[in-house]
Amino acid sequence: MIESIGQVMLYVNDIEAAAVFWKEKLGFERVEKQLQGPQVSYVLAPKIDSEVQLVLHDKAEVARMNPGMNLDTPSILMTSKDVEATYQAYIANGVTANPVMDLGFMKVFNFCDNEGNYFAVREVK
Repeated sequence: MIESIGQVMLYVNDIEAAAVFWKEKLGFERVEKQLQGPQVSYVLAPKIDSEVQLVLHDKAEVARMNPGMNLDTPSILMTSKDVEATYQAYIANGVTANPVMDLGFMKVFNFCDNEGNYFAVREVK
């Protein structure tokens, strides 16, 4: 049986620019740089010891190796203990983000990466 989700694959157009965005703009840690021949993948996480990691793969290379594979960006909802502070930090770093919304049962905002893909952040206490 499945115990947890370990990694989420993100297929990006410019792997180096995406790695810089996640690290420098959002503060993610680079866990590992994987080299598979000429291919490069980056394993990133909010913290080195995070249970779930993001793996950046070159979209064109994956499409070449796996024609017909769905390479769309998944909808990911991340968590923060202080969504307002996270939002302000992202804005200060030049990240495009929509304002924090209080839905009653949670506070949430969404932001887009350097390739225009949107992700969401919710507050957990």
